[in-house]
Amino acid sequence: MKKVVGIFFISVLLVSCSKEESAVSQQSTVSENKTVSEKPAISQAEVVPASQADFDFSKIALGGKLYKQNCAECHGANAEGTPDWRKRKPDGKLKPPPLNGSGHAWHHSKKLLLSIIAKGSIDKGGDMPSWEGKLSRQEMDAILTWIQSKWPEEIYTNWLEINKR
Repeated sequence: MKKVVGIFFISVLLVSCSKEESAVSQQSTVSENKTVSEKPAISQAEVVPASQADFDFSKIALGGKLYKQNCAECHGANAEGTPDWRKRKPDGKLKPPPLNGSGHAWHHSKKLLLSIIAKGSIDKGGDMPSWEGKLSRQEMDAILTWIQSKWPEEIYTNWLEINKR
């Protein structure tokens, strides 16, 4: 996802600083290495996947800063979670899971994810404290947006469908 965000920023910069539109040409190939067709050129600004184009990049930046200050200690600097997160700790509590799309967080609605951030996970068998009163709703939402920016395209697209329910 970092590459996608970086490509987007570079693309916007290039498009806004130049009156000429950059183009990228791609070829489709089949497994036998035969060329099937050539796709028309696309603008560099179209490189960002459609489902992630609605991200507010200033919100991602704020969320990343807040995540590093409040969440990284347990969930890892890149939201990778605790090794063996599926195994309970000796006290029976759940370990901090990955939030980068490799765990189960994406199976939950935005409403539930924000509720877990606000209320914590102690009543669900974890150690995560409540962030209500420490972080505003807008800050919690920014953290969630940063977390989602780490999700692979397929995971985010699936989450969008789950969140519609």
